Amino acid sequence: MVTQTSIYETELPIRAAVLEGHAALLEHWASPGTWWSASERLAIVNEVRTAWDADKLSPWVRPSTVDGLVADDHVLPAAVVDIIWRITNHTSTLTRDWYDSFVPDQVSAEQYVEVLSLVSMANMVDRFADSLSMDRLALPEPRAGEPSRYRPDGVEIARHWVPTAPLEDTHWSPDMPMEAPNVRRTLNLVPAEAAILWILIDAHYIAGGILSELDSGRNWSIERPHFELLATRTSALNECFY
Repeated sequence: MVTQTSIYETELPIRAAVLEGHAALLEHWASPGTWWSASERLAIVNEVRTAWDADKLSPWVRPSTVDGLVADDHVLPAAVVDIIWRITNHTSTLTRDWYDSFVPDQVSAEQYVEVLSLVSMANMVDRFADSLSMDRLALPEPRAGEPSRYRPDGVEIARHWVPTAPLEDTHWSPDMPMEAPNVRRTLNLVPAEAAILWILIDAHYIAGGILSELDSGRNWSIERPHFELLATRTSALNECFY
């Protein structure tokens, strides 16, 4: 069982599901990924923190082109550092042309999706800690091992810039599965990243299986409309207009 003090030093009452999700994320970061090693994955998380805490650059300025900003012996390729900074600080400015400037010539679509996952989740848990005046999660030591390089069958570019795998959604009606909406297909080019994403979404928002329950009687501390108000406000502040 994950205890609160094992990952956060605070007296705030953090829900068990959130603590367990963040503990799972630490394990996930420190393990070899699908396309990046454990050391590279932790370096990506560290670079997210560097990008967030640094003086902000204009969106069109790549940190790798600024003298002295990125170490010559950085464990990550310069292109990956540039991707991390842009996604961390200027998400709303991402364009297809920007994506095409990196993929596939400098990183593969699969590598990009794994980086995107690590960047977005690191920003999420760090903003959680920052907003509550807590220390950010301490990063563990990397685990040995090689990336699995697993690629699911049937992937293709459909509605996204990156390839996605076909997926049926049975949350609304198990007897009548339908093609999953975009949000359910997010990151599924790298299934391990999609899996940890939904652990965190279930912990921080609402479990997918009860998404349609507006009055579930689950003893939540706030009502479901309050969930949606907070989610909508957060999306607006992040310029996420899904």
